[in-house]
Amino acid sequence: MPLSSKMGRTVAAPLLALNLAMGSFGGNAATPFLTLVSLLAGMTGIAAIITGLHHLRLWRGSSGAAAQSTAWITWLLLVLAFCLAWKEIRIGGRSVRHRVLEAFIIILTLTHLLYTLALHIGDDHPDTTHTPAVDKHHHNTVPPSHNTMAASAV
Repeated sequence: MPLSSKMGRTVAAPLLALNLAMGSFGGNAATPFLTLVSLLAGMTGIAAIITGLHHLRLWRGSSGAAAQSTAWITWLLLVLAFCLAWKEIRIGGRSVRHRVLEAFIIILTLTHLLYTLALHIGDDHPDTTHTPAVDKHHHNTVPPSHNTMAASAV
């Protein structure tokens, strides 16, 4: 069995168990949508963390653009999850696990907004798209199009 197939099976099995567990706890009509949007927001949140760490390491305008774009996308998905969580709160009939998920979503929506605004406010970098970066290991000039992960993060 190829390694990629084995990895896919290894990743898919826990996700399937999670989906089955979350769906079997009961709830209302908004529960499957809340679960789906929460998982999407979580995955884009991981991308926002990776680009944010990359930006903290480089602290350039181009890395800031990638960090900000993924942070805004994540926050918008969290707002959608927040609205669904609020709908579930109003409808009622949820388990304790759903209440915990709703609380996490509400808290994350607010804290991620603060993080996104901090990135936006801290963006006082001059335009570095025309300034070539210097490769620290080889002391060569690297063209601006090859010195960041901004294009791949968006």
